[in-house]
Amino acid sequence: MLALSAFTNLSDPYRAGVALGETLARVRPEVVFLFCSTNYGSSADLVEGLNDALDNPELIVIGNSGDGIYQTHVCADIGATALGINSEGSARWYLVSEPGIKAAPAQATQRAWQRLAKQGLIDLVFLVSDFHTDASQIEQVLSEQIPVPVVGGLAADDNRMQDSFVFANRELLRDSLVMLGCHGNFVFDIAIGNALQTVGQAGRISASQGTCIAEIDGMPAMAFIERETGKSVLQSDRGIVSLTILNPDAPAERRLRSIVPDFSDDAGQLGLYGGIENGKLVQVCLASPEQLINEVQALADRACSASFTPKAAIVISCGGRKQMLGPRIEHEISALSSRFGDRLPLVGFPSFGEIAPHKNQQGYTRNLFHNMTYVLLLLGEK
Repeated sequence: MLALSAFTNLSDPYRAGVALGETLARVRPEVVFLFCSTNYGSSADLVEGLNDALDNPELIVIGNSGDGIYQTHVCADIGATALGINSEGSARWYLVSEPGIKAAPAQATQRAWQRLAKQGLIDLVFLVSDFHTDASQIEQVLSEQIPVPVVGGLAADDNRMQDSFVFANRELLRDSLVMLGCHGNFVFDIAIGNALQTVGQAGRISASQGTCIAEIDGMPAMAFIERETGKSVLQSDRGIVSLTILNPDAPAERRLRSIVPDFSDDAGQLGLYGGIENGKLVQVCLASPEQLINEVQALADRACSASFTPKAAIVISCGGRKQMLGPRIEHEISALSSRFGDRLPLVGFPSFGEIAPHKNQQGYTRNLFHNMTYVLLLLGEK
């Protein structure tokens, strides 16, 4: 397996795409993972430039906008990054896209998976989606209908909560979901960091609809948060105050839902990045910078002792983590680059939601949707 990552901050989308493609051309990639800031979203010129530079009619491209981008030695608010992989014939890649993710997220996800599964055997799925959706409905399909691990996240838009887009080959799409399936002679490892400190007592969701939580324990949801933390939710708390969904039957399936203050209202309702069903038990979580950094350092240590030699890495990290860490967000990348250096080409993006299963003794749990979470995907050879 050959892999290489690239970064550019050229402002012209087409020139930026050409620059990325010219760098990646050395490995003659079969597939490219492309992530960028939203200033490249006025047209498909970025992905057109990439394709023109690589001049491969069979090239597969998947990616999206983020709240900035990550590359092996770069954490940037503005720019574009790409990871090119050439499996040297040992893997097959299949790509599908599906519109309508805002109005019917479950149906769009189901249609995409059905189309992807028909193309061949699948060992791993990478998924990106516009964030204008109820990701809990995407999660329902991923956890109940897709029997292989799914990794990915929701596109973001520089923390403005207005616009996002995804890439599928030569297309820039909105209100869409893209799935990449892979099968072949390769190995992967998925690691998750989201063990935030819980505070107060658990409560039960007593009234919710979609991504809006109206009541917890029979009281306005904001009042529940204030009761358990001693303070109200502020605009500055976006992504920092979260709810962990408690599942006594499967305690390893830890999921967080971050609160979006500007989606909440004066009636005490909470807006979330993904819904929580009525009857679920939840507990408030508060993040701290040191906790986030230490957990990523531990995941990087684990990556060094993987049973295979990683050839490429993709990081999907919640935009709320970026807001909390500020300039220390570089630790999301330096934890790995300090151990692997240029031996591990890496790309990624700060997201508005993360998708991945937890690792367990049997392999992996069901596929889950997360917030305030760090997801690391390592790819390598058998």
